[in-house]
Formats: sequence, structure tokens, C-alpha cells
Amino acid sequence: MERILQLLNEMEEQGLILRYAIGGGMAVVFYAEPILTEDVDIFVLLPPTDSPIIVLTPLYDFFQERGYRVRGLHVDVEGWLVRFLPAGNDLEKEALQKAIETTFGTTKVRVMRAEHLIAIKLKVGRPKDLAHIHALLQQAKIDHGYLQDILKRHGLTEKWQVFQSEAKTK
Repeated sequence: MERILQLLNEMEEQGLILRYAIGGGMAVVFYAEPILTEDVDIFVLLPPTDSPIIVLTPLYDFFQERGYRVRGLHVDVEGWLVRFLPAGNDLEKEALQKAIETTFGTTKVRVMRAEHLIAIKLKVGRPKDLAHIHALLQQAKIDHGYLQDILKRHGLTEKWQVFQSEAKTK
């Protein structure tokens, strides 16, 4: 995992990406007990271009030049499957900008705040996302005021109320 982070930091230094943060199930691990996850989701802000089409080829090329193999939408880095997700909406862009810098081993890394993870996972709403929300609420230190602000600004308040209502009945 640390090698992935070193490579991401190198990509940022070279300007291939403007900013990155770990999101998805792997990010939950930074706040709660380890959970099963199939890949490492890396949310990225890409340099601006004149094209409306998002091109990830330079990111995959970067890894291939270093001997790593592309497998479908993933890059296999020493057994870890890495998936790049360009920030596609305001919530994801905000989550990248507000990501927390920490370390993994001796390598700096950015991880989305737990509150942003909850909002993104609520928006997606798959069963595993809802399970991640429960884990975060039970185990992470959540700033509930900040979470409510995020949910309100991104139109997720009603969905949050439904989630809370369903959680109480279980």
C-alpha cells in the first residue's frame, strides 16, 4: 500500500494530477476497523484541458512505465488494485479539497474526511456503502455539525433522514 502512496505523491509532484485523496472502502479503514474491500479508490483532480473528455491514459502510462500492469479499470500495484476516479461533482471536489493529510508508514497520504465519506456513500447508496456509513458512525469521531452542513449543501438531507429512520428500525 505504501508504494501506491509514494507513486501518487510522485504523480502529483509531476503535475499528472493536481490533487488526490483516498476514498471508498479503503478510506473507511483509516477511521474504523478493517473491512473487506476489493480495490483502492483514488479520487483525483486532473489538470484542466480544452477537451470535454476525461482522459486517464497518462495515469495508466505512468504506472506501466514503472512496470505495473493495467487490468481493466485498475492498475495492479504489488497486489493492490488501484482505481482512479476523477472528481465528477461538487461533493467529490470538496471532499478532495478538504481531505486530511496523514501518514501511512512513512509516506504522506490524503484521505477524505469521514464526514465526506459518509455523504458520498449516502449519495451512492449501495448496501456496502450503507454498511460503511454504520461503521463510521459507530467507530469514527464525527463532527455532526460539519456532516449536517455537507448534507444540506449537497442536497442529501432527506436521504440522510431516510437512512437514520431505517437504521432505527433495524
